[in-house]
Amino acid sequence: MNDKTGQIDWDMAARILAGEGDEIDRGLLESWLAQSDANRQEWEAIEAAWSVGGEALLLEKINTHAAWERLQHETVLATPARKVLTPSRSLMMAIAAVLVITLGLVWLFSRPSVQPSSSLIVSNTETEEVALSDGSLVTLNVGSKFSCPQPFNMDERKVQLKGEGFFKVEGDANWPFVVETGNLTVRVTGTEFNVRAYPHLNMEEVYVVKGEVEVMTSAATPDKVMLHTGQMALFQQDNGMLEVHEESDVNFLAWLTRQLKFNETSLQKVFETLGRVYNVNIQVTDSSIASEKLTAQFSDNSLDFVLNVVCRTFNLKMEREGNTIVLTREKPYPDALPGRGNYKPG
Repeated sequence: MNDKTGQIDWDMAARILAGEGDEIDRGLLESWLAQSDANRQEWEAIEAAWSVGGEALLLEKINTHAAWERLQHETVLATPARKVLTPSRSLMMAIAAVLVITLGLVWLFSRPSVQPSSSLIVSNTETEEVALSDGSLVTLNVGSKFSCPQPFNMDERKVQLKGEGFFKVEGDANWPFVVETGNLTVRVTGTEFNVRAYPHLNMEEVYVVKGEVEVMTSAATPDKVMLHTGQMALFQQDNGMLEVHEESDVNFLAWLTRQLKFNETSLQKVFETLGRVYNVNIQVTDSSIASEKLTAQFSDNSLDFVLNVVCRTFNLKMEREGNTIVLTREKPYPDALPGRGNYKPG
Protein backbone atom coordinates (compact mmCIF):
# COMPACT_ATOMS: atom_id res chain seq x y z
CA MET A 1 0.00 0.00 0.00
CA ASN A 2 1.03 3.60 -0.50
CA ASP A 3 1.20 5.09 2.98
CA LYS A 4 1.78 8.62 1.71
CA THR A 5 -1.32 8.86 -0.39
CA GLY A 6 -3.50 6.19 1.19
CA GLN A 7 -4.01 4.70 -2.24
CA ILE A 8 -4.12 0.96 -2.86
CA ASP A 9 -1.02 -0.72 -4.26
CA TRP A 10 -2.37 -2.01 -7.59
CA ASP A 11 0.49 -4.48 -8.14
CA MET A 12 -0.27 -6.11 -4.80
CA ALA A 13 -4.02 -5.97 -5.49
CA ALA A 14 -3.60 -7.83 -8.79
CA ARG A 15 -1.55 -10.57 -7.12
CA ILE A 16 -4.18 -11.11 -4.44
CA LEU A 17 -7.08 -11.08 -6.91
CA ALA A 18 -5.22 -13.60 -9.08
CA GLY A 19 -4.68 -15.86 -6.05
CA GLU A 20 -0.90 -15.38 -6.07
CA GLY A 21 -0.46 -13.03 -3.13
CA ASP A 22 1.80 -14.18 -0.31
CA GLU A 23 1.59 -13.59 3.47
CA ILE A 24 3.26 -10.19 3.11
CA ASP A 25 0.73 -9.07 0.48
CA ARG A 26 -2.20 -10.20 2.61
CA GLY A 27 -0.70 -8.52 5.69
CA LEU A 28 -0.32 -5.22 3.81
CA LEU A 29 -3.89 -5.51 2.56
CA GLU A 30 -5.25 -6.10 6.07
CA SER A 31 -3.26 -3.13 7.35
CA TRP A 32 -4.59 -0.89 4.56
CA LEU A 33 -8.17 -2.04 5.12
CA ALA A 34 -7.88 -1.21 8.82
CA GLN A 35 -6.95 2.39 8.05
CA SER A 36 -10.49 3.50 7.14
CA ASP A 37 -14.01 2.50 6.18
CA ALA A 38 -13.39 4.16 2.83
CA ASN A 39 -10.58 1.68 2.12
CA ARG A 40 -12.86 -1.27 2.94
CA GLN A 41 -15.55 0.09 0.62
CA GLU A 42 -13.02 0.57 -2.12
CA TRP A 43 -11.74 -3.01 -1.79
CA GLU A 44 -15.28 -4.40 -1.90
CA ALA A 45 -15.85 -2.44 -5.10
CA ILE A 46 -12.58 -3.78 -6.56
CA GLU A 47 -13.55 -7.39 -5.80
CA ALA A 48 -17.02 -6.93 -7.31
CA ALA A 49 -15.63 -5.40 -10.50
CA TRP A 50 -13.04 -8.16 -10.80
CA SER A 51 -15.60 -10.93 -10.38
CA VAL A 52 -17.72 -9.71 -13.31
CA GLY A 53 -14.86 -8.47 -15.47
CA GLY A 54 -14.17 -11.86 -17.08
CA GLU A 55 -17.73 -12.17 -18.42
CA ALA A 56 -17.72 -8.63 -19.76
CA LEU A 57 -14.43 -9.22 -21.57
CA LEU A 58 -15.97 -12.05 -23.52
CA LEU A 59 -17.91 -9.46 -25.48
CA GLU A 60 -14.92 -7.58 -26.83
CA LYS A 61 -11.27 -7.97 -27.77
CA ILE A 62 -8.86 -8.26 -24.89
CA ASN A 63 -7.12 -4.94 -24.17
CA THR A 64 -5.25 -5.23 -20.88
CA HIS A 65 -4.52 -1.55 -20.55
CA ALA A 66 -8.12 -0.56 -21.25
CA ALA A 67 -9.36 -3.34 -18.98
CA TRP A 68 -7.15 -2.17 -16.13
CA GLU A 69 -8.16 1.46 -16.59
CA ARG A 70 -11.82 0.42 -16.63
CA LEU A 71 -11.34 -1.58 -13.42
CA GLN A 72 -9.69 1.38 -11.74
CA HIS A 73 -12.35 3.75 -13.01
CA GLU A 74 -15.13 1.57 -11.65
CA THR A 75 -13.54 1.15 -8.22
CA VAL A 76 -11.68 4.37 -7.36
CA LEU A 77 -13.82 6.67 -5.27
CA ALA A 78 -14.66 10.02 -6.82
CA THR A 79 -12.14 12.20 -4.99
CA PRO A 80 -10.51 15.04 -6.94
CA ALA A 81 -7.21 14.63 -5.11
CA ARG A 82 -6.95 10.96 -5.98
CA LYS A 83 -4.52 10.09 -8.78
CA VAL A 84 -5.09 7.19 -11.19
CA LEU A 85 -1.92 5.11 -11.39
CA THR A 86 -0.71 3.34 -14.52
CA PRO A 87 0.17 -0.30 -13.85
CA SER A 88 3.71 -1.52 -14.43
CA ARG A 89 4.74 -3.74 -17.36
CA SER A 90 4.98 -6.80 -15.12
CA LEU A 91 1.52 -6.13 -13.81
CA MET A 92 0.14 -5.72 -17.34
CA MET A 93 1.59 -9.13 -18.25
CA ALA A 94 0.08 -10.63 -15.12
CA ILE A 95 -3.32 -9.17 -16.01
CA ALA A 96 -3.09 -10.54 -19.56
CA ALA A 97 -2.27 -14.02 -18.25
CA VAL A 98 -5.14 -13.91 -15.77
CA LEU A 99 -7.58 -12.73 -18.44
CA VAL A 100 -6.52 -15.47 -20.87
CA ILE A 101 -6.96 -18.16 -18.21
CA THR A 102 -10.28 -16.68 -17.14
CA LEU A 103 -11.60 -16.51 -20.70
CA GLY A 104 -10.50 -20.08 -21.36
CA LEU A 105 -12.23 -21.39 -18.26
CA VAL A 106 -15.40 -19.41 -18.94
CA TRP A 107 -15.54 -20.71 -22.54
CA LEU A 108 -14.82 -24.28 -21.43
CA PHE A 109 -17.48 -24.48 -18.74
CA SER A 110 -20.16 -22.20 -20.15
CA ARG A 111 -20.38 -23.78 -23.66
CA PRO A 112 -20.73 -27.55 -23.21
CA SER A 113 -23.08 -27.71 -26.19
CA VAL A 114 -20.28 -26.98 -28.70
CA GLN A 115 -18.17 -29.98 -27.71
CA PRO A 116 -18.03 -32.32 -30.74
CA SER A 117 -20.00 -35.53 -30.39
CA SER A 118 -19.99 -38.20 -33.08
CA SER A 119 -23.10 -38.39 -35.23
CA LEU A 120 -24.04 -41.36 -37.42
CA ILE A 121 -26.79 -41.36 -40.01
CA VAL A 122 -27.68 -44.50 -41.96
CA SER A 123 -29.92 -44.41 -45.03
CA ASN A 124 -31.35 -47.85 -45.84
CA THR A 125 -34.60 -47.57 -47.78
CA GLU A 126 -34.77 -44.08 -49.28
CA THR A 127 -32.70 -40.96 -49.91
CA GLU A 128 -32.15 -38.72 -46.91
CA GLU A 129 -31.06 -35.09 -46.62
CA VAL A 130 -28.78 -34.05 -43.78
CA ALA A 131 -28.16 -30.45 -42.69
CA LEU A 132 -24.73 -29.97 -41.07
CA SER A 133 -23.74 -27.45 -38.43
CA ASP A 134 -21.81 -25.27 -40.93
CA GLY A 135 -24.84 -24.89 -43.22
CA SER A 136 -23.72 -27.53 -45.72
CA LEU A 137 -26.26 -30.05 -47.05
CA VAL A 138 -25.69 -33.74 -47.80
CA THR A 139 -28.17 -35.98 -49.61
CA LEU A 140 -27.54 -39.70 -49.05
CA ASN A 141 -28.51 -42.39 -51.52
CA VAL A 142 -30.10 -45.67 -50.46
CA GLY A 143 -27.79 -47.97 -48.49
CA SER A 144 -25.32 -45.24 -47.52
CA LYS A 145 -23.60 -44.67 -44.19
CA PHE A 146 -22.48 -41.19 -43.20
CA SER A 147 -20.76 -40.04 -40.02
CA CYS A 148 -19.14 -36.85 -38.75
CA PRO A 149 -18.58 -34.87 -35.53
CA GLN A 150 -21.20 -32.22 -34.90
CA PRO A 151 -20.47 -29.43 -34.62
CA PHE A 152 -17.25 -29.42 -36.64
CA ASN A 153 -13.96 -28.45 -35.01
CA MET A 154 -12.17 -25.23 -35.94
CA ASP A 155 -9.45 -26.87 -38.08
CA GLU A 156 -11.50 -28.68 -40.71
CA ARG A 157 -14.92 -30.11 -41.49
CA LYS A 158 -14.28 -33.83 -41.81
CA VAL A 159 -16.90 -36.49 -42.65
CA GLN A 160 -16.85 -40.19 -43.51
CA LEU A 161 -18.98 -41.78 -46.25
CA LYS A 162 -19.66 -45.35 -47.32
CA GLY A 163 -22.16 -45.32 -50.16
CA GLU A 164 -23.25 -42.33 -52.22
CA GLY A 165 -23.82 -38.72 -51.26
CA PHE A 166 -24.36 -35.39 -52.97
CA PHE A 167 -22.69 -32.48 -51.17
CA LYS A 168 -23.53 -28.77 -51.21
CA VAL A 169 -20.71 -27.29 -49.18
CA GLU A 170 -20.82 -23.83 -47.66
CA GLY A 171 -17.80 -21.88 -48.89
CA ASP A 172 -14.98 -21.03 -46.49
CA ALA A 173 -11.45 -20.81 -47.88
CA ASN A 174 -9.97 -21.07 -44.39
CA TRP A 175 -12.10 -24.01 -43.26
CA PRO A 176 -11.69 -27.02 -45.60
CA PHE A 177 -14.40 -29.64 -45.99
CA VAL A 178 -13.01 -33.19 -46.19
CA VAL A 179 -14.80 -36.38 -47.24
CA GLU A 180 -13.10 -39.69 -46.45
CA THR A 181 -14.28 -42.90 -48.15
CA GLY A 182 -11.55 -45.36 -47.22
CA ASN A 183 -9.78 -45.25 -50.58
CA LEU A 184 -10.14 -41.56 -51.38
CA THR A 185 -9.91 -38.23 -49.59
CA VAL A 186 -11.91 -35.39 -51.14
CA ARG A 187 -11.02 -31.85 -50.05
CA VAL A 188 -13.00 -28.72 -50.95
CA THR A 189 -13.63 -25.23 -49.60
CA GLY A 190 -17.06 -24.66 -51.11
CA THR A 191 -18.66 -26.45 -54.04
CA GLU A 192 -21.23 -29.04 -55.19
CA PHE A 193 -20.12 -32.58 -55.93
CA ASN A 194 -21.18 -36.23 -55.82
CA VAL A 195 -19.24 -39.08 -54.22
CA ARG A 196 -20.03 -42.74 -54.93
CA ALA A 197 -18.11 -45.23 -52.79
CA TYR A 198 -20.12 -48.35 -51.97
CA PRO A 199 -17.88 -50.94 -50.23
CA HIS A 200 -19.13 -53.82 -52.42
CA LEU A 201 -18.14 -52.07 -55.66
CA ASN A 202 -14.71 -52.21 -57.24
CA MET A 203 -14.59 -48.50 -57.98
CA GLU A 204 -15.18 -45.11 -56.39
CA GLU A 205 -16.30 -41.97 -58.23
CA VAL A 206 -16.20 -38.24 -57.54
CA TYR A 207 -18.14 -35.96 -59.88
CA VAL A 208 -18.03 -32.14 -59.71
CA VAL A 209 -21.23 -30.24 -60.44
CA LYS A 210 -19.84 -26.83 -59.57
CA GLY A 211 -16.50 -25.47 -58.41
CA GLU A 212 -13.21 -27.27 -57.80
CA VAL A 213 -12.48 -30.44 -55.87
CA GLU A 214 -9.18 -32.03 -54.83
CA VAL A 215 -9.16 -35.83 -54.84
CA MET A 216 -6.34 -37.86 -53.32
CA THR A 217 -5.87 -41.62 -52.91
CA SER A 218 -5.13 -43.16 -49.52
CA ALA A 219 -2.13 -45.12 -50.78
CA ALA A 220 1.31 -44.88 -49.20
CA THR A 221 2.36 -42.83 -52.22
CA PRO A 222 -0.90 -41.05 -52.98
CA ASP A 223 -2.06 -39.78 -56.35
CA LYS A 224 -3.74 -36.36 -56.34
CA VAL A 225 -5.88 -34.65 -58.97
CA MET A 226 -7.83 -31.39 -59.16
CA LEU A 227 -11.31 -31.66 -60.67
CA HIS A 228 -13.32 -28.86 -62.25
CA THR A 229 -16.99 -28.51 -63.17
CA GLY A 230 -18.19 -31.46 -65.27
CA GLN A 231 -15.18 -33.66 -64.50
CA MET A 232 -15.10 -37.02 -62.75
CA ALA A 233 -12.36 -38.89 -60.93
CA LEU A 234 -12.62 -42.69 -61.17
CA PHE A 235 -10.63 -44.88 -58.77
CA GLN A 236 -10.19 -48.58 -59.56
CA GLN A 237 -9.55 -50.62 -56.42
CA ASP A 238 -7.99 -53.58 -58.24
CA ASN A 239 -5.14 -51.58 -59.80
CA GLY A 240 -5.13 -48.45 -57.62
CA MET A 241 -5.41 -46.18 -60.66
CA LEU A 242 -6.99 -42.73 -60.39
CA GLU A 243 -8.30 -41.43 -63.71
CA VAL A 244 -10.00 -38.17 -64.73
CA HIS A 245 -12.48 -37.74 -67.56
CA GLU A 246 -15.36 -35.54 -68.65
CA GLU A 247 -18.73 -36.91 -67.54
CA SER A 248 -21.48 -36.66 -70.16
CA ASP A 249 -24.04 -39.18 -68.84
CA VAL A 250 -27.28 -37.22 -68.41
CA ASN A 251 -28.46 -39.82 -65.92
CA PHE A 252 -25.46 -39.74 -63.61
CA LEU A 253 -27.35 -37.82 -60.91
CA ALA A 254 -30.71 -39.47 -61.62
CA TRP A 255 -30.67 -41.06 -58.15
CA LEU A 256 -30.88 -37.49 -56.82
CA THR A 257 -33.10 -35.82 -59.45
CA ARG A 258 -35.30 -38.86 -60.25
CA GLN A 259 -35.17 -37.76 -63.90
CA LEU A 260 -34.26 -40.51 -66.37
CA LYS A 261 -33.68 -39.95 -70.08
CA PHE A 262 -32.87 -42.66 -72.61
CA ASN A 263 -32.40 -42.03 -76.31
CA GLU A 264 -31.77 -45.16 -78.35
CA THR A 265 -29.95 -46.48 -75.31
CA SER A 266 -29.06 -50.17 -75.11
CA LEU A 267 -30.87 -52.08 -72.37
CA GLN A 268 -27.48 -53.06 -71.01
CA LYS A 269 -26.78 -49.37 -70.33
CA VAL A 270 -30.37 -48.85 -69.12
CA PHE A 271 -30.01 -51.65 -66.58
CA GLU A 272 -26.66 -50.29 -65.39
CA THR A 273 -28.27 -46.90 -64.85
CA LEU A 274 -31.27 -48.38 -63.03
CA GLY A 275 -28.93 -50.42 -60.86
CA ARG A 276 -27.07 -47.28 -59.83
CA VAL A 277 -30.18 -45.18 -59.29
CA TYR A 278 -32.22 -47.77 -57.36
CA ASN A 279 -29.35 -49.80 -55.85
CA VAL A 280 -30.33 -53.11 -57.47
CA ASN A 281 -28.64 -55.78 -59.58
CA ILE A 282 -30.45 -56.45 -62.88
CA GLN A 283 -29.59 -59.59 -64.80
CA VAL A 284 -30.84 -61.05 -68.12
CA THR A 285 -31.13 -64.68 -69.18
CA ASP A 286 -30.77 -63.91 -72.89
CA SER A 287 -27.89 -61.77 -74.19
CA SER A 288 -30.11 -60.46 -76.99
CA ILE A 289 -32.14 -58.57 -74.39
CA ALA A 290 -29.14 -56.40 -73.49
CA SER A 291 -28.74 -55.21 -77.08
CA GLU A 292 -32.30 -53.87 -77.42
CA LYS A 293 -32.63 -50.04 -77.65
CA LEU A 294 -34.89 -47.93 -75.47
CA THR A 295 -36.08 -44.37 -75.97
CA ALA A 296 -37.99 -43.17 -72.93
CA GLN A 297 -38.23 -40.49 -70.25
CA PHE A 298 -39.22 -41.00 -66.62
CA SER A 299 -39.83 -38.45 -63.90
CA ASP A 300 -40.13 -39.36 -60.22
CA ASN A 301 -41.17 -42.92 -61.00
CA SER A 302 -40.59 -46.02 -58.91
CA LEU A 303 -38.30 -48.83 -60.04
CA ASP A 304 -41.30 -51.15 -60.43
CA PHE A 305 -42.99 -48.65 -62.74
CA VAL A 306 -39.88 -48.27 -64.93
CA LEU A 307 -39.30 -52.02 -65.14
CA ASN A 308 -42.95 -52.69 -65.96
CA VAL A 309 -42.64 -50.27 -68.89
CA VAL A 310 -39.48 -52.04 -70.07
CA CYS A 311 -41.10 -55.46 -69.72
CA ARG A 312 -44.23 -54.43 -71.63
CA THR A 313 -42.16 -52.78 -74.34
CA PHE A 314 -39.86 -55.75 -74.96
CA ASN A 315 -42.10 -58.66 -73.89
CA LEU A 316 -40.04 -59.50 -70.82
CA LYS A 317 -40.88 -61.21 -67.59
CA MET A 318 -39.46 -60.01 -64.29
CA GLU A 319 -38.54 -62.07 -61.24
CA ARG A 320 -37.21 -60.40 -58.13
CA GLU A 321 -35.44 -61.72 -55.05
CA GLY A 322 -34.14 -59.09 -52.69
CA ASN A 323 -32.04 -56.60 -54.65
CA THR A 324 -31.53 -59.00 -57.57
CA ILE A 325 -33.87 -58.77 -60.56
CA VAL A 326 -33.84 -61.32 -63.40
CA LEU A 327 -35.44 -60.53 -66.78
CA THR A 328 -36.34 -63.21 -69.31
CA ARG A 329 -38.16 -63.30 -72.67
CA GLU A 330 -41.81 -64.00 -72.10
CA LYS A 331 -42.40 -65.07 -75.71
CA PRO A 332 -40.65 -64.72 -79.08
CA TYR A 333 -40.12 -61.06 -79.86
CA PRO A 334 -42.38 -59.84 -82.72
CA ASP A 335 -40.19 -57.99 -85.19
CA ALA A 336 -42.76 -55.77 -86.85
CA LEU A 337 -44.77 -54.19 -84.05
CA PRO A 338 -44.92 -50.41 -84.63
CA GLY A 339 -43.52 -48.07 -82.00
CA ARG A 340 -41.72 -50.88 -80.19
CA GLY A 341 -38.94 -49.62 -77.90
CA ASN A 342 -40.30 -46.10 -77.50
CA TYR A 343 -42.07 -44.82 -74.43
CA LYS A 344 -43.00 -41.38 -73.22
CA PRO A 345 -45.49 -40.99 -70.39
CA GLY A 346 -48.58 -39.05 -71.48
